[in-house]
Amino acid sequence: MFRRNRTGDVRSAMGMAGFSASSSDGSVRTFQLSPSSVLKIQKGDITVWSVDGSTDAIVNTTSKLMLGDGGVDEAIHRAAGPELLEACRKVPKVQNFSRITVRCPTGEARITPAFRLPVSHVIHTVGPIYYSDEHPEISLTNAYRNSLTLAKENNVQYIAFPAISCGLYRYPFKEASRIAISVAKEFLGSFKEIHFVLFSDKLYGVWLNTANADTGLQLLAKKTLSLSSSFAPVSASRDRWLGASLCHVQTLTIAALPDLPYDYGALEPTISREIMKIHHQKHHQMYITNYNNALEQLDAAIAKGDVSAVVQLQSTIKFNGGGHVNHTIFWQNLKPTNEGGGEPPHSTLGWAIDTNFGSLEALIQKMNAEGAALQGSGWVWLALDKSNKKLSVETTANQDPLVTKGATLVPLLGIDVWEHAYYLQYKNVRSDYLKNIWKVINWKYASEVYDKETA
Repeated sequence: MFRRNRTGDVRSAMGMAGFSASSSDGSVRTFQLSPSSVLKIQKGDITVWSVDGSTDAIVNTTSKLMLGDGGVDEAIHRAAGPELLEACRKVPKVQNFSRITVRCPTGEARITPAFRLPVSHVIHTVGPIYYSDEHPEISLTNAYRNSLTLAKENNVQYIAFPAISCGLYRYPFKEASRIAISVAKEFLGSFKEIHFVLFSDKLYGVWLNTANADTGLQLLAKKTLSLSSSFAPVSASRDRWLGASLCHVQTLTIAALPDLPYDYGALEPTISREIMKIHHQKHHQMYITNYNNALEQLDAAIAKGDVSAVVQLQSTIKFNGGGHVNHTIFWQNLKPTNEGGGEPPHSTLGWAIDTNFGSLEALIQKMNAEGAALQGSGWVWLALDKSNKKLSVETTANQDPLVTKGATLVPLLGIDVWEHAYYLQYKNVRSDYLKNIWKVINWKYASEVYDKETA
């Protein structure tokens, strides 16, 4: 049973790192694929599965025209929002072996952004209709293999599959599970985690039996280890283990979603109401939910002496805690134009910008250029180095807080260049978003932080 979080959002509560849904007895069964890769089998809803939001993807079993027609396909489109259908319609059409024009022939795979889903990408594949496909085993093998190949080409590290063709397409469960696990083993070391998220107890049982019978897979049992006294008490040990990873957060405490200092529509037309609402209520809340859940798991892992879980949770807490810290700064960095947003900095920060960059215009050009050039997702920052009082432009990947670039760096201004910050309005033209966001930048806030840190 899923535990409902404080806001009552089951979807957010389940979007924690490495976990999306559990089997009927509350377990996720983990098998070793290689020293650096595991296979996980679980029962649940694939639309709420996620790991880090930047290198994770779910696989969608779609139709050849990729229109969100029924089953898992419809559920994923509903969760991702209408932008996913728009992206699918832009996939070029090709002719399949029957000379019929389609977007994705049987056994092939296509990739799109995930939009409102908690993962970074959706990989779409078409499985075989068991009783009408001349060689269903070949088609199903290709669907899994091409999905994994496409994911690997796009630097995906964590991927989750449904049971392809095991719904309306009537593929026998046992044979389908054998093919799925066999293909997963071909990609030893290519992914950190390959998940099978299955919608029924029966599918879960069949997949688990197949994995247990595979002599090439080792079921990883939970181990209870004796830890040194440095792990007690729990709260103190937690801070010692992880404080360096989240230097912006002095103690690892339960986080809460901050209120915005303006209405969702106050930044229009620069940033739309819809973007602000989704960005704040969904994405920021997701980081907070995942972070809080990870803290609870960390306490439990330390109490049980589960060293492996403690180590794995560090990256989860860093990513989601960093997402909370970064977004809390970001909301303060924005201000409606009728309240002074976009007005240039004056006094000490203005002089420091002129000294370090030549002019405000030169700083903006530099931040725009570095933000546009940032590969994947991340942030571009105006930073103050407290050790020498100098300003610099820095970038961080994913949700890494600025402190990961240097312990003496203080964020004066941060701009989110994840697609969820602008795609609904600017599509994939990040440069247009960066060009326009300066109209609502809160230089007064940046100046106040600068004055405080240089006093």
